[in-house]
Amino acid sequence: MLMKLLITLYPILIFTVIAIFFNFFRIRKHLPLNVPDVVTFFLIFGLHYFSRQVTHVSILPYYLLLISAMALILLLLDLFYYREFRAKKFLYFFWRATFFITLLLYICMVFIIFTS
Repeated sequence: MLMKLLITLYPILIFTVIAIFFNFFRIRKHLPLNVPDVVTFFLIFGLHYFSRQVTHVSILPYYLLLISAMALILLLLDLFYYREFRAKKFLYFFWRATFFITLLLYICMVFIIFTS
């Protein structure tokens, strides 16, 4: 039961700690980083660690396959729609989409853990 509580509170704690860290050290004034840019790494780690703890199988290979497919689709859409490729714009959009997919996958994992 304690592990389920920790799995549920992990994203909230990470968001809070990193937001406080960003405000305390005023990172946004010095670097073009936002909180979701850093939280994504911790959510990926949480997906791997907690899926290994609960099911003894890591979800990380499937996650990397999903992110790779998303990158390929975004690249092809960028090339066919705009007829050009801008790496900075692509990486920015890709990283933000990665954050949302990671958060959605984490929420799905929590839902599956509580329903089983």
